[in-house]
Amino acid sequence: MAEKSGNFWGGFFVGAVLGGAVGAIAALKLTEASEDNPEVPADGAIHAEQSRRTLEQKIANLNAAIDAVSQELSTAMENGDGDSDTPERST
Repeated sequence: MAEKSGNFWGGFFVGAVLGGAVGAIAALKLTEASEDNPEVPADGAIHAEQSRRTLEQKIANLNAAIDAVSQELSTAMENGDGDSDTPERST
């Protein structure tokens, strides 16, 4: 059993070293790519602002859809057109 434990820890450390090396190389390549491309700001401020605006628009669309469904359900419940498949709760 001690031999299997040694194999586990050996594999764990070798994997950690290899994973760290691959991560470091990937980080260097990504940094070089952003420095070579002048269209992409290094700090990403422009991209973050565009993402924020897009997200705000999507949230507004979702809120409008929720309001529309809520209004439709309210109207259906007032007219007695509720879903007949759901059993009524007795309290």
